[in-house]
Amino acid sequence: MRYIASILFFIFALVLLGYVVSHKKFEGDVIRLGMSGPFSGGLNSVGNQFLLGSEIYLKNLNEEGGIHGRKIEIIAKDDRYEPKLAIENAHAFIKQEKVFAFFGIIGTPSAEVMFPIAIKERIPFVGAYSGAEFLRKPVNPIVLNARASDLDEIEKLVQYYTSVFNHKRFAIFYQNDGYGMAALTGAKSALAKHNLILVGEGSYRRNTLSVGNALYEIEQSNPEVILMAGSTHAVAEFIKRARKSEKIRKEVKFGLSSFVEPKPLIELLKGEGEGIVFAQVVPSPWTSEVQEVEDYRALMHKYYPQEDLSHVSLEGYFAARMISEVFKSIGRSFSKEDFIDALGAFSKSLDENSLPKNRDERCKCLHNVHLSEYVEEDFYSVGNSREK
Repeated sequence: MRYIASILFFIFALVLLGYVVSHKKFEGDVIRLGMSGPFSGGLNSVGNQFLLGSEIYLKNLNEEGGIHGRKIEIIAKDDRYEPKLAIENAHAFIKQEKVFAFFGIIGTPSAEVMFPIAIKERIPFVGAYSGAEFLRKPVNPIVLNARASDLDEIEKLVQYYTSVFNHKRFAIFYQNDGYGMAALTGAKSALAKHNLILVGEGSYRRNTLSVGNALYEIEQSNPEVILMAGSTHAVAEFIKRARKSEKIRKEVKFGLSSFVEPKPLIELLKGEGEGIVFAQVVPSPWTSEVQEVEDYRALMHKYYPQEDLSHVSLEGYFAARMISEVFKSIGRSFSKEDFIDALGAFSKSLDENSLPKNRDERCKCLHNVHLSEYVEEDFYSVGNSREK
């Protein structure tokens, strides 16, 4: 009996400690955010570009006095796009770095293994570079997403190809992990809304260019459109091989997810961008006249004039701006639970169906899907994008 009582007391003490910690007012002059991503290896440009975009916003913010006198700092750790390393980073962020929130976690595989840790430790999970459904359904109060979902991207691509070209034969090339499987499920769901099914599918292993088997599988299906959910280099390798294949029609179209970087892909294809449409969750960093994008371009020129603009750094900029707006909204004296409560309120302000005016005041660029096509050395919007 005494043993059971001791166990119950221990559990009660842990619950009480968690409550006290989460409701304790934040102290200190620096708010630390933990970002895990591929800062080396084949996907290093994604991690480094997202970090770059986040840092230009925060650097300017901190130089202007921060938020209620506090600076925001990003602690970035390399995971090389490997979930095992992402788990190690998550524990280091919590135990050694004492971060307030996980921010801008790059890629669905890393987000998938870090999210349960965030839930257990009650760590806010903000602005992940992932469109995974597990960050959206069921709704979790610790999550605030900056981007549209993977399903939104696929539905936009399917709608474009079916309505504009009346295409009916869709195949999919995807990365064989949580990210790719979500894309596969999303493609089937999106096509079902048009009374269509996938005619073919092929996958490859993450962090490789082993696309031969996927190409063989897709060759058998005679697709009009190949949807693609993979890394930039793997997608480029597949497209090059598909164009040489005698079993795939020469006019086949490629619909790419936002994980593919447009300019680097075109460079890998030596400028041959015909038949490729890119889905992006931010507007054009080069031509958009939206004020937020113009601000981004100005700060890039101010801090990193030699760096190229990109969709990824623009998304990082938006994510940093978004989390900063949440901190601004709760004042100087706040607890972790105050911040989490504010995430829910902010998320509703981004919901275009319920509060469009507030959403526009926050950032009209969030939660949209923009389609673009590369034609004659430039990217042009297609598919009735909302971009202004």
